[in-house]
Amino acid sequence: MNRVREDVSTLRDDIRHLISHTTRQTLPNGARELAGQAKQQIASRGATAATRIRDLGTRHPAGLIGGAVVIGLLAAGAYALTHHNGHQSATLQGTEPETDIPC
Repeated sequence: MNRVREDVSTLRDDIRHLISHTTRQTLPNGARELAGQAKQQIASRGATAATRIRDLGTRHPAGLIGGAVVIGLLAAGAYALTHHNGHQSATLQGTEPETDIPC
């Protein structure tokens, strides 16, 4: 019976050491490896995207300029609509419209 107790005690110690080693060494190393792989993939994808954007700009500069103009016009139109609607609703209420510029 003593032999069985010793074996069980030894087995418990071995399991404790295995769990301790796993939590201190194996899991953090695995997490470090995953983090390193993720960083490498993000960096390589970022470099690929930057290269593609540079290539697009050299191949189609008019397209980029046209896209920037379209975006600017959309932004100006959205601003004009929101500014005009604010002015119109304030006029209907009989109050002065609010401006962003202090007087």
